[in-house]
Amino acid sequence: MKRIIIYIPILILFTQSCQNKDNGQLKNNSIVKSDSVKKVEVSSDANTKEQIELVENFMKWYINNSNLLDKFDTIGGGAMDVQGNDEAKNYYVDFSEVEKYITELKKSDFLTAGFLNDEKQRFVEGDKYFKENPENDAPPIGFDYDRFFFTQESLEDVLPDIEKSNYVVTQKNDFISEVRFSLPMTGVKYKYTLKKNRR
Repeated sequence: MKRIIIYIPILILFTQSCQNKDNGQLKNNSIVKSDSVKKVEVSSDANTKEQIELVENFMKWYINNSNLLDKFDTIGGGAMDVQGNDEAKNYYVDFSEVEKYITELKKSDFLTAGFLNDEKQRFVEGDKYFKENPENDAPPIGFDYDRFFFTQESLEDVLPDIEKSNYVVTQKNDFISEVRFSLPMTGVKYKYTLKKNRR
């Protein structure tokens, strides 16, 4: 049996508002579709369509679940946490909320264990940064934009772009292909690398 894995080295053209110090921390990420893919001979067009649908389905899942994921208060402190006349606390990572967030991501069945580990590490690095650079006023560096779409735009506004976008699929070999596309609302160009792996 085979499954398709999407590695997401993303070619990012940030809008000015999304440029931040976290750019150097971006890593190759993995997304997996857990449903088994039967090994069948398919035409190039059918294969291309399947690959595009996999990428679209991940993005739609993420957008449709973004409100739920946003409920996890992974970053504490800052002006949003102030109650009454209290002073704002410096930013910090709430690791109990991070665990809930990671668990919810895992339920999607799109994400590999490696990707989820990278996500946890991103919070560890963020917490270290907050301790070394105390801040409670400006947006929290590295957590001030959407992690998957690299934008501060409303993701509901991105949804119509998914099916309208032009996808270019390049088949590297029998097991690896790349899907490139851009989403006008985000101003970002993406490259997803898909790889079929044996279970």
